Amino acid sequence: MKILCPIDFSQVSVKAAGWTTRFLNDVGGGEITFLHCMETQHRSSMFSHMDDLLKENATRDLEMLISELKKLGPDIKFSHHIIRAEPKEYIVSYSRHQHYDWIVTGTKGLTALKDVTIGSVTEYCIKESGKPVLTIPDNITYRKVQTLVLGIDSKLIENKEILQPIFSICNVFDANIRLVHIREDDEEKMTLDAALDEFFRDVDFVLDSVKKSGSISSTLSEYAKKHDADILCMIHHRKNWFQELFKRSITKMELFDIDRPLLILTD
Repeated sequence: MKILCPIDFSQVSVKAAGWTTRFLNDVGGGEITFLHCMETQHRSSMFSHMDDLLKENATRDLEMLISELKKLGPDIKFSHHIIRAEPKEYIVSYSRHQHYDWIVTGTKGLTALKDVTIGSVTEYCIKESGKPVLTIPDNITYRKVQTLVLGIDSKLIENKEILQPIFSICNVFDANIRLVHIREDDEEKMTLDAALDEFFRDVDFVLDSVKKSGSISSTLSEYAKKHDADILCMIHHRKNWFQELFKRSITKMELFDIDRPLLILTD
């Protein structure tokens, strides 16, 4: 597995790096590249030496971080890339050209503007990269995955391939999946159909239907907490309830307040 891990040296992004290293080590190794985007500001050429200094400092910090992470994942291949660029567009472009399997971020940071949340960067990655995006909260401690919760809506899953990351996790850790359908008050409970049964027949899974209480994100978060899930997963279809989470900044912030790793798959 080849993972791109954007980093800005905040505590959140460093913890995400540690979580990712432990996770990748447990799934059998692979590659992690740390991508640091230096802020882009128009400045006089007489101050260009400042960019060189910032890059030197970032290089030193990344080498120190990688040295520590090698103790957690001795069989993982680490590398880093430092560029002066805006994070959103560059993360997506770099992930495509270098053929990364996943993008992993912390739930805050990655932008020099304090009033812009990680949600805007992650949302862009979800919509444009076509890759699984995993966000790691700053209050999480890594443990081997035993339970995944996958939030689903009434839209049929047409492409089984998008579920492959989940199946891979289940196979490595012998984990179980809880499919949870969040329904409105007037919506009927989802029942198991032949397509779902076919897709998940090789893993240990159950299907639940839960009435929405508050926001979708808070309902899913409470469900994941109740069942002690290690990873919460969602599928990003075009024009579905997941997209509704991003319509207002407040719901965007609610989504990224989820207190466990969030894996978003793109259909």
